[in-house]
Order: sequence, then C-alpha cells, then structure tokens
Amino acid sequence: MEIPTPAEKLSSLLVELFLAIKLIAGYPVPQQWPAIQLLDSNAMRAMLCQGPCGDIPAFYLPGRGVFVNARLDFDNDVSARSILLHELVHHVQELSGKFDRIASQCDRWYSKELEAYSVQNQFLRQSGEKRRYLVDSLPQMCADGMTMRTPSAARDDPVATPSAGSLPAR
Repeated sequence: MEIPTPAEKLSSLLVELFLAIKLIAGYPVPQQWPAIQLLDSNAMRAMLCQGPCGDIPAFYLPGRGVFVNARLDFDNDVSARSILLHELVHHVQELSGKFDRIASQCDRWYSKELEAYSVQNQFLRQSGEKRRYLVDSLPQMCADGMTMRTPSAARDDPVATPSAGSLPAR
C-alpha cells in the first residue's frame, strides 16, 4: 500500500470540502480550484498586517488563491479542515457572483462572512465537533460607515477576506 503524497492528500481533502460546501450551501463543485499556499506565521502576517497583529490561520485573495498557515493540521483536526473550508466558501462565492449586486463593499464582505461562517459551523456540527466560530462580532467590524483596511498584499483587490480564526471560537 502506497502512502499518499502531501499533494494527493490535499487534493483529496479539497474534494471532500468542496462536496461538503455543495451539500451544505448548494454551490456546485467548481471546475477551477484555487491555488492553496501553505505559509508560516510570519509570512502570513507580512502579507496581511500593516503593523502588529495576531496569528492568522488562513485567508482568501480572489485570483491568487487560499493562503493557509502551515501549522494547521488537516489530518488530525476537524477545526483546521473547517478553516480551509471557510476559505473555499469564499472561492465559490467569488466564482458564483452571488454577492456582486450588494453595493456597499462592507455589506458585501459582511454577507459573505456570514455565509462562510454558517457553512463552516454546519460542517463542524456534521463532523461531530462541538467548537463553533462566533459571528457576533462581525457587524461591529464595519458598522457606522467605517471602511475596511485592505491587506497590504492585496491593495488592488478590495475583497480580500482574512477570516476563520480571527474571530473567537466557542
């Protein structure tokens, strides 16, 4: 019996997660998968933060792919798999154009995050995991006309979505 390569394991995981997204949210499994890049914590912070910031587990940049902290253990941690699933939801949202008609960038971002966290939490529930990601703090992130800061690596791309772990889990 051959041991699967890391690329084969990741490919198999992506199939599993895209099928879960299809079952939970109704998005079709995309023909075009995003690039998945595993980075260390310092590289993740360098891409997103303009000053000091906490640990970033993952984020999605349309057209560039999903950036994942290499410390996440997809083999043994369903919560880690759910973080990747959350970012893959952003990919299918982007492909579908489902939220494109929302005029406000902030409202569009908020709507995408609500759906991604909902799908993530349903995945965790179906996987028997008790942990859930809170979405209660999302409205304050762009309430009262505040503008969102664009990640430094994506200044030309205003819809970068750092998420899935930047909020507290319960």
